[in-house]
Amino acid sequence: MLNKDEIKDFFILESSHAKKELGQNFLIDETVIKNIVSSLNINDNDEILEIGPGLGALTGELLNKNITLTAVEYDQKFVNFLNNCYSKNNNLVVIKNNFLTYKDYKFSKIIGNLPYYITTDIIEHIVKHFFNFKEGVFMVQNEALNRLLSLKGKDYNALNVLLSYAYDIKKLFLVSKNSFFPIPNVDSVVFKINIKKDSDYRFNLALLKVCKTLFKLRRKTIFNNFKTMIKDENTIKEVLKSTSLKENMRAEELSVNDFVNLTKEVLKLHIISL
Repeated sequence: MLNKDEIKDFFILESSHAKKELGQNFLIDETVIKNIVSSLNINDNDEILEIGPGLGALTGELLNKNITLTAVEYDQKFVNFLNNCYSKNNNLVVIKNNFLTYKDYKFSKIIGNLPYYITTDIIEHIVKHFFNFKEGVFMVQNEALNRLLSLKGKDYNALNVLLSYAYDIKKLFLVSKNSFFPIPNVDSVVFKINIKKDSDYRFNLALLKVCKTLFKLRRKTIFNNFKTMIKDENTIKEVLKSTSLKENMRAEELSVNDFVNLTKEVLKLHIISL
């Protein structure tokens, strides 16, 4: 873990600066770092993925465990820094990549301090593509977690439905903005996400696709939104009738169970390719 002065020196040497708009606020609180890492259920010889390691606050603590760590970092100067710091550590692989285009989906355990502006995109990328994903510990802005958990109003969306149905999400602890340098404008929160027992990855993909279809144009009724997925209007009527939903309802009026039941009916039609 680097302290404030060391972070300042790093950016002076790089003739650069921390970009707050990209979420480049670095943890400098050792207790918080240890608590984040200890929140992930780590076993010997685990293969763990870290998202956006930056200057390696979590990376160093993770490497104290008997694991193999893959760290995906977009910024080349941080990639170089990590490779220099841990050049003798064979348990770390640093990959320069935008995580949203990263395609090694084998990992079941993922950890990271997520940039606020792409928090939702990162979580969706994980649940859509990481077919082995079982557990994650993430730090995000407090309001970002509230949006992910919302099941009503303008923040209620397709991803929220899937998260509520297929995952257990637990808020662990708040992290003061003073635990970072540079100091961000708001506090953060660490949360843990675990896939529910007996959750089915392929069904989850279908559920997300149905939800995205029905939330696509929020002002439209579910009947009209369904037309982009089911071409025959009589079939749509039968699907809605079988789930006791009215044609003039909008997606935000549906419960998680409503979406699940709709997905089961849609799957019977064999019209979703996963």
